[in-house]
Amino acid sequence: MIDKETKYDRQLRLWASTGQANLENSHICLINASATGSEILKNLVLPGIGEFTIIDDKVVSPQDLSGNFFLKRENLGQDIATSITSNLSELNTDVKGHAINQSIKHLITKVESLFWDQFNVVIVSDYSPELDVVKDLLWDKRIPLLIVNSVGFYGSLNLIANEVTVIETHDPSRLYDLRIDCPWPELQEHADSIDLNSLSDQDHAHVPYIIIYIKVLQAWKQEHNNLPPQNYGEKKLFRLLIESYSRNIKIEANFTEASNSIHRALQVTQIPNSISKLFENSNIKDENLSLTTPIFWIYIKALKNFVHLNNNQLPLPGNLPDMASDTAGYIKLQNIYRAKALKDQELFTHEVQKILDSIGRSHDDVNTESIASFCKNSQLLYVSQGSKELYGTSLLQELLHSEQASENYNALGVYFSILTYNAYIEKFNSKPSIQDLETFSDLFFQKFSIDKAEVLPESILNTFKEVLSHNTQNYHNLNSLMGGIVSQEVLKLATSQYTPLDNLFVFDGIRSFSEKWKI
Repeated sequence: MIDKETKYDRQLRLWASTGQANLENSHICLINASATGSEILKNLVLPGIGEFTIIDDKVVSPQDLSGNFFLKRENLGQDIATSITSNLSELNTDVKGHAINQSIKHLITKVESLFWDQFNVVIVSDYSPELDVVKDLLWDKRIPLLIVNSVGFYGSLNLIANEVTVIETHDPSRLYDLRIDCPWPELQEHADSIDLNSLSDQDHAHVPYIIIYIKVLQAWKQEHNNLPPQNYGEKKLFRLLIESYSRNIKIEANFTEASNSIHRALQVTQIPNSISKLFENSNIKDENLSLTTPIFWIYIKALKNFVHLNNNQLPLPGNLPDMASDTAGYIKLQNIYRAKALKDQELFTHEVQKILDSIGRSHDDVNTESIASFCKNSQLLYVSQGSKELYGTSLLQELLHSEQASENYNALGVYFSILTYNAYIEKFNSKPSIQDLETFSDLFFQKFSIDKAEVLPESILNTFKEVLSHNTQNYHNLNSLMGGIVSQEVLKLATSQYTPLDNLFVFDGIRSFSEKWKI
């Protein structure tokens, strides 16, 4: 028996044990047991989601067998949800699979709405007649809904979510928060305790560049009205000043590093605008805090209070970059940063507990791990307000009047063709084919309230023809690709890590091109 740490070793490097725990506690629902839906669940079962449920009242047909790798010939005529659930469950015994062989209409009308509370994410694959009802239901419950469509060589994905918040964004652009420009007392005291002039050549070559930066920046400010370097010319002079502190820049790696990384010395300690905006959010007003307020917003309220008490500074993450130094010097510096980070975390925790007490909420609703993660990532939090709509006026106008729409390609044309394709199925209860081009075009004008005097770009008409010529959801290359894309977004939502789609994605498999928009 393989232990989970070994089994999931590679993904643990991506989202660590906290992300894996979230994943193993997740329950994902798939509405419509399509080939794309099977590919999505395959990519979620393998990394170890907790549970999945497939909702579909159909039975397996010969057409299903032709495009779905998770159906066998012996499944022909059997319930499709049960068959796919059974076959997917063989991939990972840690995952529980459930099949509901009923229509979505039955569940919506006959089953308590509490039924949906068990799911972390719901996926609708291809056309569903009850989509609008499902959207409204999940929107009110704040459960993310992913709508994936594939027609021929085209695919689209909508993320319908009232709100998406992420603490661990893993933003590759993040900078180390070193506080060179405003060292706290313990860091300043440590820097002052090191007299560069009295050190031996060996020790001088092992002073961490953080100490060098603090000393050189303070010396610069004394000569420049307490201001750091302001322009390119001054930054060049600042680099020369750093190098002048070296006894031999050719052999002192610490000073070479310092010279090459002066952006870290000149990084201004401030609150990012994106975080300042969160402090104005109505969710953290005292009158709006309640027993049902998401913990994320409790943390934001506590962060605002923390900043007020902490010289307008965010909690220190406490992590350091690698740098030339002897072991003792680096560990000493590392301990100073860690101690400050823990001190900030304690103050932040106190503010969180004060807020919980004020609204009569248990301290058990938060834990040390989530607080530590929030403090470490407080500079790069992600919040997105979503939309229930599948398109907006601006998106439609961009479709009709985009100057970039060529005769052969219009990415929005792909998306609106897919919407029209589903509208056709809803109206006529059958899939359109190339013989239905005129009816299909008329429905496009009708559905999106477009004046028939409007001349459609040739690219849109060409896209209509492509959709109608390949009116199937069973092209496995497209199903596999969309399955990978959608499952990646589900993993982001389930682990509460990385930045998810916001909120429309379109793929053109004919030209191997994709684009995204926010509705």
